[in-house]
Parts: sequence; C-alpha cells; structure tokens
Amino acid sequence: MGCGISQMNRAIMSLFGRTSNSVNNVESRSKLERKLYIAKESPEPEFDLSDCALQLVPSGTYSICKVYRKEYLYLQDNQLQSLQEGGQLSDLFLIKVLNISCNKFMHLPPDIRFLVNLTELYVQNNQIKHIPESIEYLQSLQILDVSSNKLRDLTSSLGKLINLRRLNIINNRDLNQICPELCFAKNLVQIDLDGEQFVYPPKEICTRNTKDIMTFLCDKMSVEYIEPSSDQLLEPSAQKKKNHMNPFVKQNSLTWEEQEAAIVEQEQKLHQAAKSQREKFLSQVLKEQLVLDSEIAKVQEIKEIERQRLLKSIQDDEKEIECLVKNFIKSDYLKPEVIQQQLAHEQAEHDRLIEIVRQNYDNIRKADVLKAMERLIEEDSSIQYSKKHHEDTLNNVKQSVLIQELEGTEKLMELLKANDESRTVLVEQLLEDQDIQKAIVASLLERVDARSWSLNQEIALISGHLARLSVIEQEKKKMHIEYNYNELLQQRLHLVNLLNDLFDQQSKRRKQLVETLRDMEVEAEAATDFWLKNYQKLMDSAPRTLLDVGKSLDPLLANYLLQEGVIHCLPFLVKFLFSEESLMNINLEMLIKNGVTLSTDREGIIRAINYYVATKSLNNNFKTSTSAEPSAPLEENNEQNFTGVVNTKDVEESALESECVICMDAKCEIVFIPCGHMCCCQNCGNQDVKSCPMCRSTVEKAIKVIIA
Repeated sequence: MGCGISQMNRAIMSLFGRTSNSVNNVESRSKLERKLYIAKESPEPEFDLSDCALQLVPSGTYSICKVYRKEYLYLQDNQLQSLQEGGQLSDLFLIKVLNISCNKFMHLPPDIRFLVNLTELYVQNNQIKHIPESIEYLQSLQILDVSSNKLRDLTSSLGKLINLRRLNIINNRDLNQICPELCFAKNLVQIDLDGEQFVYPPKEICTRNTKDIMTFLCDKMSVEYIEPSSDQLLEPSAQKKKNHMNPFVKQNSLTWEEQEAAIVEQEQKLHQAAKSQREKFLSQVLKEQLVLDSEIAKVQEIKEIERQRLLKSIQDDEKEIECLVKNFIKSDYLKPEVIQQQLAHEQAEHDRLIEIVRQNYDNIRKADVLKAMERLIEEDSSIQYSKKHHEDTLNNVKQSVLIQELEGTEKLMELLKANDESRTVLVEQLLEDQDIQKAIVASLLERVDARSWSLNQEIALISGHLARLSVIEQEKKKMHIEYNYNELLQQRLHLVNLLNDLFDQQSKRRKQLVETLRDMEVEAEAATDFWLKNYQKLMDSAPRTLLDVGKSLDPLLANYLLQEGVIHCLPFLVKFLFSEESLMNINLEMLIKNGVTLSTDREGIIRAINYYVATKSLNNNFKTSTSAEPSAPLEENNEQNFTGVVNTKDVEESALESECVICMDAKCEIVFIPCGHMCCCQNCGNQDVKSCPMCRSTVEKAIKVIIA
C-alpha cells in the first residue's frame, strides 16, 4: 500500500517539476487532487484543471473526459508546453470548449483535428508561431482566440471553417497580413486585430469594421460577399464559466446530500418527461392506426362495389347470348320457300353490284391507256428534238476541232522552222567558237578516258556499299534488331579510306588530262578546225560501249572485281562485257591479248568471273524452282545473265537508295568523314552540318558522291 502511494506521489511530483517551492508544490498538488476527484464525482460537464502549476497534462485526463462525458476542458494558467502526456487527443471528440491560454505552448499538435465537436478554442497568451493546417477539420468551431502569441502568418485552412463566427488575433507583433482565403469563412462576423500594423489588407481597411475587411478579401478572390446574420454569435464560455460552480469558494459550495437530491430530482424530471413523451407517442400511434383502419375499410367497400358491378355485367351478357341462341333456333324452323326467295334476291343484288364495278373498271382502264399513249408521244418528240440538237452540237464541235487542228499544225510548222533556223545558227557559232569546241573536247576526253571511267565505276561501287550499310543500320534501328556496331563501323571506315584514295586518284587524273589539253592547245595554233578534228578522233578511237547509255556494268560483277582487287582492269574488259557473249568464254590468253600483263590481275579477274557466274546461276535456279511456268528456257537465261551487263532500268530498280534522314525527301548523296555514314542529300549536307545525324560524331569533311 505504501509502495502504491509513493508511486502516485512520484507521478504527481513529475507534473509540477522539482525546482518549484515545496509549499506551493503541496498546495498545487492538493488542488489538483481535489479537482480530479470532483471531475470524477460531479455530474457537471466541466473538467477544470486550471491554475494548478502543471508542466505536463496528467495521464488519463483525456480518458476521463471520454468516460465521464465531459464537454468543457480548462487547462489555462499553467506551465504546459504540450498536450501529448494526457493520452490520445482522439478521446476528446466530445469536447466543445478547450481553454489552454496562459501557458507556454509553441505550437498546436496536428492531432487537434480529432476534436470534431469543438466550438470554442482559446490559446491566447502563449508562444505559438503557426496555426496547423489540420485546424480545417474543426468544422464546428465558432470562436478562435489566438491573441497575444507570436504568429507570423495565418493558414489558408481558416477559410474552410464555415461555422467560424469570431477570430481574435490581437497582440501578434510579427503578424501583418491576413490570408485572402479567409473570405470563404462566410459566417465570420467579428475579427479582432491591431489594424495599424497590417499591410494586407491596408491599414485603412483593417482599422474599419469586419464587414469592410471581408468585402476587401472577397473582391481580391473574386467572390461575392454575403453578410452573415449576427444573432447567431455565441456567448464565450469563458464568460459563462463565471456562472458555474467554483469548487474552491466555500460560500458557493454545496453539500453532497444537496447534490444527490438535485441529481435525483433531475432524474425524476427526465423520467417524467420520458413518460409523457412515451404516452404522447402511443396516442399518436393509436390515432394513425384508426386512420389507417378507416382507409382500409373504404378501399374494401370500393372493391365490393366493383365486384357487384362486374357480376351484373356478366349476367347481362349471359341474357343477351341466350336471346341470340333462341333467335337462331327460331330461324331454323322457317319455311324453305322464304329462304330461297331471300337467297335469290341477294344473288341478284350481288350480280348488279359486280356489273357496275366492271363498267367503272373498263372506263378507268381506257382513260389510263389514253394518258399513257399521250405521254409516250410526248417523250418520243422530246427524244427526236434532243437527238437533232445533239447532232447539230456534235457537228459544230467537229468543225471547231478541225479548225483548231489546222491552226495548231500551222503553229507547229512555224516552231519547227524556227527551231531549224536556231539550230543552224548554233552550229555555225559552234564551228566558229574555239572555246566551246575546247570544252566539248575536254568533256569527251574525260568520258572516253579508260582510267577516269574505271575510277568513276569504283567510286560508284563504293558509294553504293556505303549507302547499303547506312540503310541496313537504319532498318535495324527501326526494327530494334541487335547488331554489331563496331563491325559496321570498321566496314564504313575501310570504305571511306578507299573512297578518299579514289577521289585523290581522280583529281590526279584530271590534272593529267588538263596537261594533255594544254599540250594540244599549243598545236591548235597552227591548224584549222583543230578541236573538231580531235573530237572526231576521240569519237572514232573511243570504245563504242563507253559511250553507250543504254547498258551499264552489273553491280554484282563490279563487287567481285573490287573484292579481288582488279577493279582497275575494267577498261581491258570492255570488249568482253559489251560483246553480247558469255563471260564463261574468257581465259588467260584472251586477257593477255587485251592488255592485262600482270598474272595476279589475270587470276583475280578469272576468280571474280567464276564467283559472278556461280552466283547468277544460283539465282536463276532459285527463280526457276519458285516459278510454276518459266517464261524462257534455262540456257537462254543463263547466257543473258553471264554477259556482265544489265539494262539501265534493271539497275535503277535494283539500286538501294536511302532517303535523307533530315528532310526525308531526297536521296542520300553526302558521305560524312570520318564516321562513313551516307545519310544526307546535297541540300541538307550544305547547311553546315557539324555532327552526323545518325551517330552524332563530329563531321570533319563531307564528300558528295553519285551512285551509278
């Protein structure tokens, strides 16, 4: 027993601290014990723990409020800093008035949102800096007093307190603005504030009444201000508390017998009220039952009347049916002569009506036929008129077309005559102009030069490979196919190096051709028509196939020649390529006769031809096996495929061209160095492209190539 009392004493001592005066400590402790006892024994809804020098809320305080149905909790005039030690704040859901003024609170706990029935909250004379956002859940709150604190701003959640009637924010030195969302608290009728220190709303507004302040805030938020009624303003419970019992004043104290008698009297009044209410309810139920019974009787009476009416109608129907049956039976007993006379009369009347109908029908049919014939004659006449008009129009059109054709023929003859005259003039100017003749000879010289032709073929072949690599990489990226990027990069770099080497050789060859033209120009001074004669010599000496635009080299054969390193020997193969004979007939002796002196070149050409023939044979066999009806014999197809050349149309159809990745319109003509991607057209490549559009690597040089 002594151990329990000592533990209680230690718990109570922790509520007051250890540094306070022992005499004051004893008084405060005795006052607290007495108030706790009164709170448990008194039926009043108040729980008063004010002025007890508390530093912590006594444990179990909130549970007492819940169990004993307390509605008023007074904790003012203490030294409290927190509400956590008294239990769970959710137990205070019945509290309507909470007074924690004149303490040392620095903030309100977020769990204050559980006080859903709270109507009055007094937190004045503390050190609170902010009002929590959870105050928006106190929808029943009508009075909020946060005066004499250290508020810096007002939370916008105050605008959600739709029942707030009074707000006191006096004596907060750091507070100089009112949140504009406060205008949504439409029942607010009184705001107490120090108007001189506010900047928003301006002090000329804040020094006025509450209506002007709310009107200003509503205008800023574009909300219509509706003035609330002022008769609903509650009287603060802090003032009403003066009328309640003070347990520490002896002259106002009551004896326990008087309190018990008051409680018994109150219970008797409640019992009498409940009894009267019950009797009133029973009498009302009896009245409703009587009314219901009368309504049921009326409904049953109406149903009975309806039943009698239905029975009467059934009886009438039965009598009528019986009468009809009797009449029918009587008719059977009539004489046969009367019946026959009636039947003859009815038959004559029937025949007369049919005759009238037939005559009317014949008249109607005759009128319809006449109308149809009249309509047919009108249509025939309109068709004849339209036909004649059409023939006249057609003759006029034919005549106008013939006239226009004659005029067009005359104009065409004039144009052809003028064209012949201009062509004659141009030919004469060409014969007289030495510079034009020189330019034409230079152009033909480059076309018929075997080395230049070979270089152009190699450049076109490598360009085609670069274009194919770029297209393959683009397609794999689009289809999200994994591929070896380094392998493609090495192939592109190798082809780019070959392309640079070929361009260097092409530029050197052009320089040699320019030197040749200069030497020829020295001889031209002493001869007449020198350039025309040299042009004729080039035309006669050049191989016919180099100038033939109807055929071109098969890219497959060029590819094998490039792989074997004998692409430079193309000029020596021109005779074989365009001779309409199969390449299978070429041997080493024929190559020696045509100028291929190195044995390695001859062996490389033979290997390339063998690879080419084998590939073409495989392709032909595959096409023959997949087609149900071949269009030509296999041998003829093989001979045609082994000539080494293809038609220009086939080359154009088989050429693999990629579209520009920038404009997505033109074909690719620009190769970027050093990455080797061929992915841009000439127009996009001339726009100072600094990085490759495909790999984003730095572009050092851009080369324009044309795929043959």
